[in-house]
Amino acid sequence: MSCILARDVMHPRLSLPAKAKGADVVRKLLSEYPALPVVNEKDEVIGIVSEYDVFSAVQQGRTVNEFSAESIMSCGHDEHTGACDKPVTVFPDTRIEEVVDLMFNRNFTVVPVVENKKLVGIISRKNVINAIAEEGFWPEEHFQKRVPK
Repeated sequence: MSCILARDVMHPRLSLPAKAKGADVVRKLLSEYPALPVVNEKDEVIGIVSEYDVFSAVQQGRTVNEFSAESIMSCGHDEHTGACDKPVTVFPDTRIEEVVDLMFNRNFTVVPVVENKKLVGIISRKNVINAIAEEGFWPEEHFQKRVPK
């Protein structure tokens, strides 16, 4: 069992406003993160936009002038598209194994970290990989061997 928590590997708050226009969405996705949380005016996470979502909009024939962050975002649940009351997020004290399982099983590239419903950070696959690579940060004895059932 690891003592590494989401707060130990997360990147500080980085997000897209819900009303962000397509050109701004694309510009922000040029960062090192392939997806970004979408927040409302209270900095509450309401969804996430990924590079795939932009590709999907383009595949539908939409230009950057024809979509916004909220019009192409998803909440992370398979049964929903767009916003929902409880988008997939983790808390700062979520164990890193749970974050990795979530990312692996749901094929997420980024997971928002929230506290009191407000975005406090994001974790990407690269954040986790960088933590693994940092000598002494993630001691070998903290790794769990998992056997598929």
